[in-house]
Amino acid sequence: MKIYEPLTKLYYKGLNTEEIYLQRINNICSYNTNLKIFPILRGERVTKNEFSLFYLPINELSLLQEKIFFNSKDILSLASLLPEVARKACIKDIMTNEINRTNGIEGVYSTKKEIYESMASTKTTRYSGIINKYIQIIDNNITNINSPEEIRKIYDDIFSEDILKNPENQLDGKLFRKNKINISNGVRNIHTGDTTEENIISHLNDLINFMNIKEIPSLIKASIVHYYFEYIHPFYDGNGRFGRLLFSMYLARKIDIFTGLSLSYAIFSDKKTYSDLFLETSNVKNYGEVTFFITGMLKFIIKGQESIIQMLKDKIEKLNFAFAYTAKQNNIEDIEKTILIIYIQSYIFAKENPLSDKELLTYMDFKSILTLKKHLTTLTNKGFITQTSNRPITRTISDNLKEIFD
Repeated sequence: MKIYEPLTKLYYKGLNTEEIYLQRINNICSYNTNLKIFPILRGERVTKNEFSLFYLPINELSLLQEKIFFNSKDILSLASLLPEVARKACIKDIMTNEINRTNGIEGVYSTKKEIYESMASTKTTRYSGIINKYIQIIDNNITNINSPEEIRKIYDDIFSEDILKNPENQLDGKLFRKNKINISNGVRNIHTGDTTEENIISHLNDLINFMNIKEIPSLIKASIVHYYFEYIHPFYDGNGRFGRLLFSMYLARKIDIFTGLSLSYAIFSDKKTYSDLFLETSNVKNYGEVTFFITGMLKFIIKGQESIIQMLKDKIEKLNFAFAYTAKQNNIEDIEKTILIIYIQSYIFAKENPLSDKELLTYMDFKSILTLKKHLTTLTNKGFITQTSNRPITRTISDNLKEIFD
C-alpha cells in the first residue's frame, strides 16, 4: 500500500514536489479552504509565494475521526456510572488540569492548588478570567463567534488580570496589535504573525466565515481553525492559550465535555510534536497542505481521550471499593456514612480540592446547620475526616483514609 507523505519529505527524496502539489490540490477530492498564508522560511514570511490551505480526505483521517467518536461513546458510558458528587469533582479536576497544562505549554508556571484556590476565592486573580471561560464550557454556555470584536472581547475577559497587566502586551491597534511580532523557540525566530492590524482583521474575518461553513467535518474544521488562528497571531501574548481554549470549546460542543477538557493535557507531554505540526505546515516546501496538521491534532484528541478513559476506569474501581468500605463501618450512623462517601468521592476524583461545608450542603438535605455540624464532629472524632481550612471551612478525608484510597 502506498504511503501518503508530506511534501516536505518528498522534496528531500528528490521528487518534483511542485508537480505533486498541483496534483494534490487539483484532485477532485481535495478541499481548498481559501484561507491564504505566506509560507515561512527561517522564521520569516516568504511574501512572493502565497498558498491556500488545503487538505485531502485520506483514509487515516476517516479512521481517526471514527476512533474519536467511539472513544467519546466509551467516555460518556463510563461517566454515566458516576454519582453526582464524583462527576462534578471529576469535571472540575480535569478542567483544572487543562488550565494548568495550557499554561505549561507556553512556559507559564502555575499549580493545580493555585487554580483551585482562585476558583474558590471571592477575589479576582490572574487565573479568574481563564477559569471563568472554562466554566462556561462546562456549563455549555458557549456562543458562536461572528466578528473580530467578539474575539477581542473573549481575550479581554480571559487576560485582563493577567497578560494585559503588562504594558508590553497592551493591544495598541483598534482591536489587536499593530506592530510586527516574531515567535522564537528560545534560539531563533520560527514564525512571524500577520504584520499589520489590517491583515489581522481581514484574516480573522476569513477565519470566521470558514468557521461557519457547514460542508466540512467538524473535527477537521476545528483543526484547521486552530492552525490558522496561530498563523495570524493577533495578540502580543496568549495566542496559544486562546487558540486551545477555542479548540476545547468546539470539542466540548461537538464531542463531549471530557474530550473538550483533555486537549492541552495530551499536548503537554509532547510539546515538540505539537510545535513541529505548526512549523511543518507553514514550511515553504509544504505548499499550504494542512492534511498532516489535521492528522496530528486528531491524534492529540485521541491521546487525551485515552487518558480520560483510563482515569475513569481506575477511579470507578476505587469508587466501588469506597462504597463497600463505607457500608462496613458499623460505628457511625447511616447519615454519617452518606456524608463520608461524599468526602471520599471528592477525594478520589479531586484530591487537591477539599470540600467546603457550603458545597457539602448542596448534596445534603439538612434543615439545621447545627445537625450537620454534629455529624461532622462525630466523623472527625472517629478519625474519618479532618478540617483543612477555616475560611471557608473545608474538610477532606483523614490521613488514615488517604492511605486506603491512594
